[in-house]
Amino acid sequence: MKRVAVALIATSMLMTAVSVGFAKDLTTTGLEEAFIDAVGTCGPSSSMAGALGKSEDPAVKIALRDALIAEAADDAAAVAGSNKAHSDCIRKDLTSRGYTDNDMAALPYCVKHDWPSPFDSLGVCVKSHSRLEGVLNKK
Repeated sequence: MKRVAVALIATSMLMTAVSVGFAKDLTTTGLEEAFIDAVGTCGPSSSMAGALGKSEDPAVKIALRDALIAEAADDAAAVAGSNKAHSDCIRKDLTSRGYTDNDMAALPYCVKHDWPSPFDSLGVCVKSHSRLEGVLNKK
């Protein structure tokens, strides 16, 4: 009976340690999902959203959607000229989902270079470029 109790305690401690380790580091899919959720939670920050709903042309809708995604990535990185309220909302949401400052700094580059379609490899790009951002920003 003692052995079973010790085995259960050891197993639960091991599983807790593993889950804590995963909670700190988002997977590439987790990075993509967190960004999509943050954009959905905070909504668009410009009048492009109104134009998106009024257009019937599929090519225009795709272009406007891509522009909204790029704008949200810029707001997440808090680049100059971004909407402060929208930027704060997206940054707060991404931080609560596990994004680091380096991850958010990598978002604009990754969104602009993630083609042929948004989110094909956004998480992979953010993960690799956030490491680069971390190295470049060390003091």
